[in-house]
Parts: sequence; structure tokens; C-alpha cells
Amino acid sequence: MKILDCTLRDGGYYTGWDFSDDLVNNYLDLAKHLPINIVEVGYRGNRKKKSYFGEYYFLTKTKLQNIKKKIGNRTKISIMIDLKDWKTPKELELNLKDCRSCVDLVRFAVNPRNLSKIKKYLEITKKLGFTVAVNLMYVHLTLKDKKIISNVIKLNKYYDILYLVDSYGTLIPGDVGNIIKKIKLIDKNLKIGFHSHNNLELALSNSIEAIDHKVDFVDCTFTGMGRGAGNLKTELLLSYLGIRLNKIKIKNFKNIGNVVDKFEEIRNEEKWGATLPYMISGSTNSPQSEAMQLIKSKRYDMTDIVSYLFKKKEKKINIIKKLNFKKKEVLIIGGGITVKKKINYLQEFLKEKKNLFVIFSSSRNTELFKNLSARSVTCITGNEILKINKNYLNKNKFIINNLIDDKTLLPKKNQNFFKLKKNLLSKKINNSPLAISLAAAKEINAKKIFLIGFDGFNKTDKINNYSLFNENQKIINFYDKRMNMVFLSETSYDVKNRTSIFKYLK
Repeated sequence: MKILDCTLRDGGYYTGWDFSDDLVNNYLDLAKHLPINIVEVGYRGNRKKKSYFGEYYFLTKTKLQNIKKKIGNRTKISIMIDLKDWKTPKELELNLKDCRSCVDLVRFAVNPRNLSKIKKYLEITKKLGFTVAVNLMYVHLTLKDKKIISNVIKLNKYYDILYLVDSYGTLIPGDVGNIIKKIKLIDKNLKIGFHSHNNLELALSNSIEAIDHKVDFVDCTFTGMGRGAGNLKTELLLSYLGIRLNKIKIKNFKNIGNVVDKFEEIRNEEKWGATLPYMISGSTNSPQSEAMQLIKSKRYDMTDIVSYLFKKKEKKINIIKKLNFKKKEVLIIGGGITVKKKINYLQEFLKEKKNLFVIFSSSRNTELFKNLSARSVTCITGNEILKINKNYLNKNKFIINNLIDDKTLLPKKNQNFFKLKKNLLSKKINNSPLAISLAAAKEINAKKIFLIGFDGFNKTDKINNYSLFNENQKIINFYDKRMNMVFLSETSYDVKNRTSIFKYLK
């Protein structure tokens, strides 16, 4: 049985695939002296991707060569390919050709529903000389759908390893063994790997079961760093193997401790692990990416998230008011510090543009506009209503998304609430304050939308801020093509039209 450590690849979900050179160097120095056979260092992503991703998502040839030199020949290097990044096999082939000298294993994250589409990608990669693995996601589905296993095994001449990925962290003891037995009944020679998630704190138990059923590879990450609830901890697996197989000497633990401490520092900020929302997503067969997105959005408390994961129902709220009027120009005010910095100029701007309609994307800066004469609404999503005082709630107008679920808190009296007719964005991001604001601007047929207070976040900020940055950038990209958006202050977002508020003042 071989160990594959994928800390940098899976941990990238919490850092945007950016890691400090010191951390990576210490990690690689440690990995090459441990019984770790393969290190997966990230993605070989498509550079046409528009959103920001760090250097361990877009691994360059030079970076891969440096890693190879650092880690030596004993430890193999793996990269992951996300098939959603690639339109044609030829496009992927051109990307992979450059890294044949420094990459040993190429793994493909594969949705079982898309098995019919992967053959050419696997074939080309294998012809280039790489060892090829299929990471079969949502492997819990195979417990009920026997065709998935037979369909993936039909393709086995195009890959070398079949990885079973417990995507939702929903497998329990007994499940892993049953799936492996089904595979071995069809092809006893097929190499099998197992990638666990720790939603139910069963990553170690399930991995031991996989080992007992003679899998060839087991995945792990230091401190369990990985998407959502995280993975099997490398240090835990090595401790277990040390007791059972004497694979690690006790003197190694000091070096492990030094690297673990560094990753624990990140964990203390980013909070991965089997928290209650991830436990519920695991026990209800729900995508942990959904729980992860809710936690990172900062718009919901733990009770709201847990309630939603259990129910996932739309609330039946009788809000019938719609924005049945038109305005040529709209000002959307975000929660950034630039609003306070430029408040005097904003007041002057509002005097100049008397017919402007104002949308407060959040309640954060509303106290600066107590004497606002312009018509306005404030966006409500998540638990934003708890941040608004009763006086403001009674005197002002509010706008909510067209779909209302258990995550959004609303008052019993909602006569001054409007509801969107339509929100064009994906459900994954359309409940964000910026998405609701821009949907409202489009609904009233605005020809020009001014924005201020959307300062953005540093792309290397902690994951919650990075995630919000990425979410907002996607929303901006979507509406930049459809509306005339003008940013009136400095912003770290990539926008078409960035100008200065001073241009509009006398």
C-alpha cells in the first residue's frame, strides 16, 4: 500500500492555492524523509480561467521542475486535472506535454455522470507516458447504482488506478469494503486508491477498512487540510502505521511536529474540520461545498446553516411588492471603508444627482446617510436583519432575493419589503448582497450603475475573504457584460470601468 499526500492540492481550497515558499520547502523536506510515496502538489489548470487562482493551481513547468529537484527521485509527483477546465482533449494535451519530465501521476476528478466524456482525455494523457488515475467522485452512489462501477471499469485500459472518493464524507464502516469487493469481482487486478473526507470523523476508520481490503493507495493531508471537513490526517495515518507496521520511527515526530504547527496556524484561521454543518452534510448526503460556502460567506450563523442543511426548503413569505418603477441611474453602496473616507464627496454627489436611486448592498454604512433624501432600498440576505436597529427597520425600504430559504431571516412585519422578480445568477451565488443589488438595478432598467464601497480583499487574505472576493468577482464579470457599471473608488476587483467620484463634482 502506497501513501499519497495531497496537502497542497486539497489544502488549496483554503488558501486559493497560494502557499509561502518557506512552508512548501519545509513540507517537501519532510515528505521526502517520510514513508510518503507520492506528493500531489496542485492542479495543472487552464490559463483561460477568469477567476483568481494561485500558483499551485496553475503549476508552471519551472515550478514543477523546482519541486522535483527539491523532493528527489524517490518520491513521485502527482497533479490533478479538473475536467471542467478543458473543452477539448487536444487543449489538455498541449498543456501536459511540457511537464512530462517532472510529473509522474496525473489524476482526473471525474463525476460518475460524465464517464462517457472522459475516454479521450484519459487516452491522450496515458499516451504521453503518465501514470493515470480516475478519481471517481460521489462514490457513495455506487452502493445503490451498480452500473457506475461496471461503466468505469469498462474504461480501465485508459487508466492505471481507480480512486474511490468519498466526496460528501458520507461513507460509514462496511460501505468501503462493500464497494472494493464489487470492483474486485469484476477486475481483481485493477489498482484501487481511497480518498476519504472527515465529515463524520470516520476518515481514519474508513481508510483502515480500505487498507484491510488491500487497496493500493491511500490519500491523506497534514492536519487533514482539505475542502470542507477535510481529509485523513497524514500524521494520524503515519502514527497508525507506526503502531501496526513499524513504518515510522519515533524520532521523525519532531520534524512532523514542526510542519504540522505551520499548518495548524492556517487551520486556526480557516477552521476546517468536522464541525456540525459538515457532519450534517455528511449524514444527509449533501455536498460539503454547500456547507463550506455558507460558512465562508459570513452571512449566516451556525444555527441558520444547520437548519438549512436539514430542511433546504423555500420559506413561504408573503411579500408581493416588486420594484415596479424605472430609474436611469443607480448608486450601489457597499460595506467598504472607502464609503466613510469619501462620505462628504458622496453627499455632494447625491445632491448633484437628485434623481439617483440608492441601493445599500449591506447595512454596514447606512448610518452615514441618516438624512438621505433620495429614494433607497437596503438588501437583506442571511442574518443581515439582526444588524439593523428597529428605528431603521421601521423607516426604510428593503429588498430580498426572489427565492427565500431557511438561511434568510426576516421580520414578522414586512410591509416595507420588496422582492426581486428574477435573479439571473446561479443559485450558488445569487443570494449575495452584491448579486441582489445588481439584479435590483437591472429590474428597474437602470442605464448607469455607480458603485462605491466595494474595495475588495487581498487575494492572499484568509479563505473567508478570498472566497468572498472570488464570489464578488464572478458577479461583477457576469453583470459587466450586461450593464454599464462605473466604480467610483479604488477597488481590487477586476472591473471594466473604474473612475473617480471627483469627476462628477463641480
